[in-house]
Amino acid sequence: MKVQLQDLSATRKRLEVEVPPERVGKVLEVVLREIRKRANIKGFRKGKAPLELVKTLYKDQVENATIERLLRETLNEVLEKEKIEALTVPKVEAGPLEENKAFTYWALIDVRPPVSLQEYKGLKLELKKFKPIDEETVSEHIKFMQQQVAQLRVVEDRKQVKRGDWVLVDFEIRMDEKLVPGGKVENHLFEVGSGTMIPGFEEAIEGMRVGETKEFSLLMPPDHPREDLAGKEVVFRVTLKEIRQKVLPPVDDNFAKDLGFENLEDLKNKVKEELERRQKEAEKALLRQKLLEALLEKNPLEVPQSLVERRALELLQRIEERVPSLSEERRQEAYLDCLKIAERELKTLYLVEEIAKTEGINVGEEEIDEYLKASNIPEPLFKSSSIRDRAKRELEREKVFEFLLKEAQIEYVD
Repeated sequence: MKVQLQDLSATRKRLEVEVPPERVGKVLEVVLREIRKRANIKGFRKGKAPLELVKTLYKDQVENATIERLLRETLNEVLEKEKIEALTVPKVEAGPLEENKAFTYWALIDVRPPVSLQEYKGLKLELKKFKPIDEETVSEHIKFMQQQVAQLRVVEDRKQVKRGDWVLVDFEIRMDEKLVPGGKVENHLFEVGSGTMIPGFEEAIEGMRVGETKEFSLLMPPDHPREDLAGKEVVFRVTLKEIRQKVLPPVDDNFAKDLGFENLEDLKNKVKEELERRQKEAEKALLRQKLLEALLEKNPLEVPQSLVERRALELLQRIEERVPSLSEERRQEAYLDCLKIAERELKTLYLVEEIAKTEGINVGEEEIDEYLKASNIPEPLFKSSSIRDRAKRELEREKVFEFLLKEAQIEYVD
């Protein structure tokens, strides 16, 4: 076979393969004999018709089967001989199949990019100092906890809604004087002034009295998840059933005990410890983010476009599972974002692997087992090669990032 290899980029090669007439003829004869065994041709017993007649009657089937077999047999031979490891299924364009002539085809092959590490030790990182966890911060968090356990009680001494009240309402949504599908809602509870409803709705509720029914028109937001309503004017018919107010418990020892702490002092200490822990995690996450940005900037790398597209489609599918009503415009926007994320992921993967190889950073089988246990993976799946490979990549990534952070020059600024 004649083979011409062309490098189109760092990650893509083009093969031109010419299969000699002799081999084409042999494969063609094998295909003809296989088809003859199954062919029902009038005037001949099955498997006894002349090959030339089979070739004439089953011309397209013979040609397609011969090309398919030639590609299947020769492409792997060429890849092995040229020491090419294809990352995805090659895109093949076949030339015409003609008897007693060579058969030519072309294949586009995506390969692993060469990774040349430029600068990865001593990366300069700048991080803004976090504000120390003081008494004010602890108090603010305890106030948040206080809000979480607050009770909503019906207001008995006032019948008119004001901002900050919680209200229980029934409402209908109509468009063109018809109730929209799913437009009847009962016992909906929300805080007036919280911004949880569409613009204008909560303002229209202010001043209503218990038992009152009110109609008003509003323009639905153009980005409303209901595409049949987005950007359109609708009429709301709202009945106010109850006004409620949030009642906060006093912050004292009893409050702390109800939350499972010994006393208020113990609660404050535990809250401070937890906030400091979260702060350290946030600092670490920011450092990792800045480290990754610096690593990618200092080590430019081209990645296979086919892998980027495949990963982007996987990410997009996850989005569509969470938001099944995506419009085509938003889907395209999401796909473009997914392409950027996928490219970043693949560049990181190749750089991490190369750094681990260069620095002798390894992951042992016992470490993988411990990781799987900590991840609550069922033990029968511990032997799954795909699960173990994924765990190994995660552990290797963590080790490489820890190594890079130790080597980095970190400057904390005000």
